Amino acid sequence: MRTDRNTSGSGPANARGVSLLFRLWSRFYDNPLPQQLYYRRVHRKILKKWEPRPGEKILDVGCGTGMFLRDLAVHYRGLDLTGLDFSGEMLEQARRPLPGASGGEPQFVQGSVYEMPFADNTFDTVLNTISCHFYLEQVRAFREICRVMKPGGRFHCAAIRYGVRGPFARNSLTDIAVYYPPEIMTDHFTEAGFKVLGYEDLFPNVVIFRLIKP
Repeated sequence: MRTDRNTSGSGPANARGVSLLFRLWSRFYDNPLPQQLYYRRVHRKILKKWEPRPGEKILDVGCGTGMFLRDLAVHYRGLDLTGLDFSGEMLEQARRPLPGASGGEPQFVQGSVYEMPFADNTFDTVLNTISCHFYLEQVRAFREICRVMKPGGRFHCAAIRYGVRGPFARNSLTDIAVYYPPEIMTDHFTEAGFKVLGYEDLFPNVVIFRLIKP
C-alpha cells in the first residue's frame, strides 16, 4: 500500500496532526446528533442532484467511518462501493458488519488522496464530503481524484469555507487545514482538470460543488 507523501517525499506537512485528530474523532464521529444535523444533511443534498445507478463504481475519498457508503449500500442495489481514508481508526469503524445491505458491502482502503492505489479511469462517481480542507496541496489532490475517474465521471465535493486556524507550530491541531472561498476552489478544480457544473450553499460554511471530468 502506498503511503501519503508530498512532492519532496517527506510526507504531508499535516500528516501527524490529521492522524491524531482522526484517532480521537473516530471514537464519537458516529454520534447520531452530529450525523443527523450535519453530515447526513450533506449526503441528502448531494443525492438530490445525483441518482446512483446499478453497476456504478463509486469512490468516497475521505470516507471516515463510511456512513455515506453504508447508507448507499442499504438503500441502493447493484453499486460497487469503495471508501478511502487516511485514518486506520476511522476505517476500523467503517468495516464493522452492515446488516440490511441491499447490494454488496463497501470495500474500505487505507491510503492517501495524493497517491491513491487505483488505476486510471476506474470510477464513475467520486464523493468527497467535508474532507478537502485537510488537503494542503489541494490542486494536487484534486488532480489525483481526476486521474482515477472515468471520462464523463461526476465528482460531488462538499467543502468548508472557513474554520479554525492559527499561527501555531507545524502539525498543531489548529494548523492542519486550509479553507478557500468558492471562487478559489473553482480555480483549483479547473486547474486539476475538472469542469465545474455548479455549486450551492448548504450551511453558512459549507458549499457543495458538482463537477465532471471532461
